[in-house]
Order: sequence, then structure tokens, then C-alpha cells
Amino acid sequence: MNKQSIELLLDDCDSDEPTRQAGAILDLVDAEVYEAAPKIMRLLKSPDAAIRFTAAEALGYLGSQEVETVGPALMNLLDDEEELVRSEAVEALGDIDYTPAVESIEYLLRKDPSALVRASAAETLGYLGKSQAINTLELSLLDTNEDEAVRCYAANSIGLLGTPQLLPKLENYLNSEFPLSVKAELMGARYWLGAKEDIAKLVDLLDKADEDFAQHILTILTDLTEREPAPNIAKDAPDLDKVLNAIALRFPLMRHQAKEILAQGIN
Repeated sequence: MNKQSIELLLDDCDSDEPTRQAGAILDLVDAEVYEAAPKIMRLLKSPDAAIRFTAAEALGYLGSQEVETVGPALMNLLDDEEELVRSEAVEALGDIDYTPAVESIEYLLRKDPSALVRASAAETLGYLGKSQAINTLELSLLDTNEDEAVRCYAANSIGLLGTPQLLPKLENYLNSEFPLSVKAELMGARYWLGAKEDIAKLVDLLDKADEDFAQHILTILTDLTEREPAPNIAKDAPDLDKVLNAIALRFPLMRHQAKEILAQGIN
């Protein structure tokens, strides 16, 4: 994108028309115009919730080069009146790896009235890499009144933040009365922390899963194959090939994802 086109988009950001602002933000993200971050930050104070949301989302992509200014600006949205804005601000803070936000995000995980925001908080705490959040994540995992999706993200994040020393505790959790979706996330977490046998258990669940649960497990497997260093899932779960091929036949819309997992799971 040439300089003149960029300047026109930045001018649109300064307009009072939300439609022009939103279009300009999206185009700046598509063009990877990192120098637009300061201009987009101003829109975090827009009276239009959709623009605040779009600006926060954009800064998750473009704010990585100005973390020290973008991070505090995004944190100002953590008490926004709109749950979609709060949720997106949390995710953007994770995208730019703004670790000073950990305590505030922990607070949202336990106190925000919106399950959407709490789910974003649980997920983002795993990405921010601060093991201090494990205790808070465990509280959400064990909260039987908590939304199931929040508990799933909490289990996954505990796996990202934990060490092998957590494996006995996670095994106790796995043997408790959790929803199957949470058990699947605990298996993924334990596998990542070194319990190689748990991936075979997860694949066995996949073999018996209905369509919705199969999609959930495929998402866990995709996440695992995209991590570094990538685990050799195919080696650790000998039935992976057979089960994924069966899933591809049973649920044609999942065929591509199943094939991708199989291709990436071998290293």
C-alpha cells in the first residue's frame, strides 16, 4: 500500500463516521500498517461500541511494536460497559503479550458477570505465560457453577502454564466428575505436560464422539500440533490415523481439519 493510500485511511480514522472508521481500521490491519497504532488507539475512546471493539481487535495485530503505550490503553477497556469490548480488549492484551495485565485479567476471570469475558480471560492467561495465574485458573476449573467453556479454557491454560509437577493433581481432577469437554481439555493439558498416555485416551474419546464433541476434540488436537516444539501425536496415539479417517467419513465438514491434524501430528 502506497503512502497516499495510507494517509487517506488515517484520515478516515479521524472522521466522525463509524462506517469509514471501521473500514479504515480493517484495511490498515490487512496492509499491516503498524505505524497506524497511535491513530487507532484514539478510537478506543469512541462513543461507538463497535468502533471500540474493532480498534481493540486491530491493536492486537498492530500494537506489538508499541506495547508500552498500547497495553495501558487497552487496559482502560477492561471495565467497558459492553462485554464484547471487554472480551476483545482481554484478547488483544494477550496478542501483544502485555504481562502487566495479568492481575487485572485474573480479576475478570473470577468477577466479570459475562461468561464471554471470563472465557477470554481464562484463555489469555495461558498465553501470557505467568504461572502465578494457575491458582486463579484452578478456582474457575473447580467452580461447578462456572460456565463450561470457561472451565475448558482454564484447563487448557493450566496446561500451558504448569510443569510436570502438576500431573498428579490434574490426574485427580480428571478422575473427578467434570463434564466430558473439560475432561478432554485436561487430557490435552496432561499430555502437553508429559503424560504421553493421555493423548491415546483423548483419541479414544474422539472415536466415540458425536459431532459437537468431535469438533471440540479436533480443536484440542489442532492446538497441540501447532505448538512448539510440536509433539509427535501420531507416535503417542497409534490409533490416530484410523480414528481421524473415520471422523472424516462420519463428519465430512471436519475432513480437512482431520487431515491437517494427521499431517502435522507426525514429526
